[in-house]
Amino acid sequence: MGEITVRVSVPDGLEEVFKKELKALSAGLSRLKKKPSVTVDDVFGIMPSKKSAKEMRLEMYEELFG
Repeated sequence: MGEITVRVSVPDGLEEVFKKELKALSAGLSRLKKKPSVTVDDVFGIMPSKKSAKEMRLEMYEELFG
């Protein structure tokens, strides 16, 4: 991950508040970048289906990657 240095003028006494808000913003942005870690095997059995997890996975890959 890269690093950026930003110089900002804030009113006296609000330096720590600004740092906390900036950390919260960067944490929120990094959470958006992460992909969910749910697989077909995790959700298999939730919805009734006559197909196996392997068949569902193959159909999903075919649909995504042609």
